[in-house]
Amino acid sequence: MKVLWRRRFHWTAQLVALVALTVNGLLLATEAISPRTSVLLVLVVELPLVGVVVIGVLAGIAARRHGGAGARDSITVVLGDSPFWPLVRAEILGYRSLWLWMRGRTAGVDGGAVAYGASRGSVVVPVAFAAATFVEVGVLHLLLPWAWLRVVVAVLSIWSLLALLGFLAAQRVHPHYLTDTHLVLRRSGAVIAAVDRADVVSAVRRLRFSETAPTVVDGRLYLPTADGTTTDIELGRPVRANLPALLPSRRKVELVDRISVYVDEPARLVSALRGDVETVLGDTPTRHQ
Repeated sequence: MKVLWRRRFHWTAQLVALVALTVNGLLLATEAISPRTSVLLVLVVELPLVGVVVIGVLAGIAARRHGGAGARDSITVVLGDSPFWPLVRAEILGYRSLWLWMRGRTAGVDGGAVAYGASRGSVVVPVAFAAATFVEVGVLHLLLPWAWLRVVVAVLSIWSLLALLGFLAAQRVHPHYLTDTHLVLRRSGAVIAAVDRADVVSAVRRLRFSETAPTVVDGRLYLPTADGTTTDIELGRPVRANLPALLPSRRKVELVDRISVYVDEPARLVSALRGDVETVLGDTPTRHQ
């Protein structure tokens, strides 16, 4: 109970500090308050709030260290309790993924494993969004009378575009991959399921368009793109599927014995799982809604 109360207090302190800083910045930008008043608010209100947040973080780390946890684990756990950590982590992942994408590299693929991408056709939406963003910035630059607001809108538009490109890059640099023993299915760097190849009963190319987001329905795991899924896999025994979500409280763990996944080269994946190239190349994909 004490731990839960402390966590809620830290969450509240962080949220209040962010709101105070945001309101102060908006009031200063709109000239509703003078710079002197803004500095006074920082000294009297916002710095003490930030101090409370810092003290809470340090106290949490010290408590975990006293309980025998290592320094790195203590810092990771305490920072992970922050309501902003999922957003910060997503930003870091996006920028890191963009860097790897520009260098033509992948992340987290075991040595000797075969990667199976799921990115075909995924560039259309980002390109359209980028074009709309540049048009929006140009139009608003002409319409908005305040220079500070034009700058803010331009920065937010570019930042949202980078976030979208980072999400796209995360999909590309974290492909599914197949080792000698397991098929590892991923989404944006997170492992959704690790399937023992010995548990694969069947694998076929099959087009499904019923789902466009990761989910589990009637024991079937769907890992689609905007184009649905291309491959069906049946298992001899259930495996754990970790459904991704930005907020930890929304993440779910389900048992599944069937998987529908999108890969750019379904025939190659099915061939590897079935060990029968001639049969697979002769298949005709079946369409299911």
